[in-house]
Amino acid sequence: MNLPAYSVALLAGTALFALPAMAQDTHTVTDRMGRTVELPVNIERIATEFLPFPSAWFISTGSADEIVGMHPDSMRMAERALLGRIAPNLLNAETGFTQGNSVNIEELLRLSPDVFVSYETMPAIAEVERTNIPVLAMDVLSNSGGNVIQTYSGWMELLGQVAGQEERTAEIIAYGQAALEETRARVTTLADAEKPGALFFARLEEKSLKVNGAGHFGNFWVVESGARNLAPADFAPLADIDMEQIYSLNPEVIFISNFSPTKPEDLYENRVPGQDWSHVKAVQDRRVHKIPEGIFQWYPPSADAPLMLKWMAQKNQPELFAHYAIEDEIKGYYSRFYGYTLSDDEVALILDPQF
Repeated sequence: MNLPAYSVALLAGTALFALPAMAQDTHTVTDRMGRTVELPVNIERIATEFLPFPSAWFISTGSADEIVGMHPDSMRMAERALLGRIAPNLLNAETGFTQGNSVNIEELLRLSPDVFVSYETMPAIAEVERTNIPVLAMDVLSNSGGNVIQTYSGWMELLGQVAGQEERTAEIIAYGQAALEETRARVTTLADAEKPGALFFARLEEKSLKVNGAGHFGNFWVVESGARNLAPADFAPLADIDMEQIYSLNPEVIFISNFSPTKPEDLYENRVPGQDWSHVKAVQDRRVHKIPEGIFQWYPPSADAPLMLKWMAQKNQPELFAHYAIEDEIKGYYSRFYGYTLSDDEVALILDPQF
C-alpha cells in the first residue's frame, strides 16, 4: 500500500519518538583529587591534556585506540619515542583542542569524548564540567611528595577501576612495589659514606640551571637508588643553582632530565656557553648521565617508572646492582606489560635518546 508522503513522515517521526534513548551504564570512581566522578562503564573516546596519560592508559589496558585527543606535547613524544611504534593508531588522535594549559571547549566538544583527563591543577576543569563531559583529575606531585612509584601505583589503581582492568593493573602495581622493595633492601645496607653525592638537573642549559630538592622526582630517584642528594636542605623542590654552588657541592654523579637537550658529552667537552664543568668531579670521572626515554620520559612519573628505578640503581651503585642487565629488564617489561618485543636498537634508543 502506498501512503502519502506526509503519512510516511508522521509514522517515521512517531517511531523515532517511540524509541527511548538507551541509557548508558555508568559507575563512579574517585579520582586523584578525591573527587567522585561518574563515568560510562565502557569508555570508547578519551580526550586528555595530561601529558603522561597515553602511556599510562596503554599499560593499564593494552590499548590506545580510545584516545581520540591528546596534548600536542604528548603527540611529539609519541612520535619521537616508542609509544607511536607500539600503538600506531594513537598518532591519529587530534591535538587542536588544547595548547599549553588552555582548552578550546568548542574543539573539545567536536571530539565527543566520554571523559576528559586533566592535571589536578588544570584551570579549565570547571569549564569542561559545565559541558557535562566528566573530568578525571590526575596528579604528578600533589599526593606523593615526589615518590614516583607511589604516583605510578595510584594511577594504575585508578585506571584499572576506570577500565575494568583491576586484575591487570594489580600485577603492574605489584611489579613496581617489588622493584622498590628490592632496591630499598639493598640500599639500606649502605653507610652514607658509600653513597655518592649526586645532583639531579631538571634543567641544565646556558641560561637555566635547576636542580631537584626534597619533594621532587629527582630527589626520590637519587635517594632511593643509593646516592645522596647534594641539593641543600633549604632548596625548593625545583630550585635554581649557579656554578659556584655546583663547584662547592662538587657532585660525584650528575643526572640530566629529558627536559633539557644537554647531553653528557656537552659537559665532558665544555660545550655549554658560559659554564666551565671541567672542575666538577662527576665530569672528571665521566659519571654524567642523561635520563632514558621509553614509552614516555623517565624523569617524571610514567608507565616505565620501575625501569627508571632499576637504571638509577645501577648508575649509583653498579656493584650492588650487578645481578641484572638493564637491557634484559627493559625487554622483559615491554614484553610482559606492553606486548611488544623490543629490538636491540630500540633498547639502545631508550637508554641513549637521540633528541
